[in-house]
Amino acid sequence: MDVPVKDSHDYLFKILCIGEANVGKTTFLHQYIHDNFANFRSTVGIDVFEKHITGDNDQRILLQLWDTAGQERYRSLTKSLFRDSMGFLLLYDVTNESSFLSIQEWLTYIDAYTRVDDEICPPVLLVGNKIDLVTNRIVDTIRAQRLANELRISYIETSAVTGTNVQETFRVLIKDIFRFMDASMQKFYPKSPVLNVLTGQDKRRKRSSVKLLHKLSQTKKRSCFCT
Repeated sequence: MDVPVKDSHDYLFKILCIGEANVGKTTFLHQYIHDNFANFRSTVGIDVFEKHITGDNDQRILLQLWDTAGQERYRSLTKSLFRDSMGFLLLYDVTNESSFLSIQEWLTYIDAYTRVDDEICPPVLLVGNKIDLVTNRIVDTIRAQRLANELRISYIETSAVTGTNVQETFRVLIKDIFRFMDASMQKFYPKSPVLNVLTGQDKRRKRSSVKLLHKLSQTKKRSCFCT
């Protein structure tokens, strides 16, 4: 029997893929969704993709993946999407120094538009892309990892061409999102009966947790877990 559309997923995660132009965001998302490489021109404005996945605890998750333009003229449009996002993939090009130097600026935007608490902040995964271009590499792993440690965010290196670590990137971010959900619930709804079931430990009560999280996302207290 076909599952009704409204019941096709337990969670909907809006994830923004951000970073400077030409760091490989569109190719990266295409590799994740279609499991193959395709070359694209720079995104104009915003594109949205969807993918249904199953979580580690059999959660049915709909990923809403927002591919954003990195050019300055589209920056205000991109920032308008930050508030109700559940997680961020911040890409830079390991062969492009300026894309690496822009990381702090992008994090400033995230902080300004989403942070509401000193302890709970949006999950951001820093992604060093294009590691297949070995001879052209400028930003080495040690330098990037050091910055990620200083900023208290996770770091991973990928190749959208070969597919290296692309799937793993989303596994890491989704785990961080569930940790954010747990942290947010404990922070803002400490007496809620659905605590500790967000990771699927009690499927019978998962629906009520979704409804409560929807209410949470409609308030100014919607925030995320920062590793």
